[in-house]
Amino acid sequence: MTLKSLALISSLLLLGACNRQPWVAYVEPASGTDTARLRVITNGEVRGGSYVGCVGNEQGLAKAGRFYDGDKPSINYPQSPLVPPRLGMAPRVLPKMAEYLGMTRMAEGVYAEIVAEYRVPAGKPFLLVREELGVGSYGSTYSKCPALSRVYTFEKGRQYEAYVGMVYGGDVEGKMGVRCPFFVYELQAPNQAIPQAMQSTPAADRPCP
Repeated sequence: MTLKSLALISSLLLLGACNRQPWVAYVEPASGTDTARLRVITNGEVRGGSYVGCVGNEQGLAKAGRFYDGDKPSINYPQSPLVPPRLGMAPRVLPKMAEYLGMTRMAEGVYAEIVAEYRVPAGKPFLLVREELGVGSYGSTYSKCPALSRVYTFEKGRQYEAYVGMVYGGDVEGKMGVRCPFFVYELQAPNQAIPQAMQSTPAADRPCP
């Protein structure tokens, strides 16, 4: 890696660190609230929370950690939650996400998929946020999945899956590369043999006070 490439990557990481909100674990709705169940699958970082017309107050749903020598977790890059919650949901639909190198400190291992299940508010707008995701290599090249926010409304008692992160795949011309899925779909939806992506609305580009 050249000094120029190293300086560029360091600058990008510093900028991302300055803009990123502190990680605060997600808190499920109070007992008696109408809820749905949401499975979050990611090899990046996903946050969420009730949408009130602004962004920046989302809580942490799932953050991928780094692993080396196969299955040894890095103490410097732990996944969160350490023990992902499970709610006995229907089987997942899409395949396991790819493992990948981070942009720095490659000896810390690769980022690996995390899967967590939560109760989320039903009948109200819910914001899902993918933080920017950087994919490194042993050369001087890297790729990124940009930060993205979308708003969904879930139905009471139903099950959903969010597949948000990075995969390797081909485009319409067969060219392989990094792809950045942000899919949310209902599990076991009536009259649907194949899950279909839910409609979403973009979040307002306005920070919460």
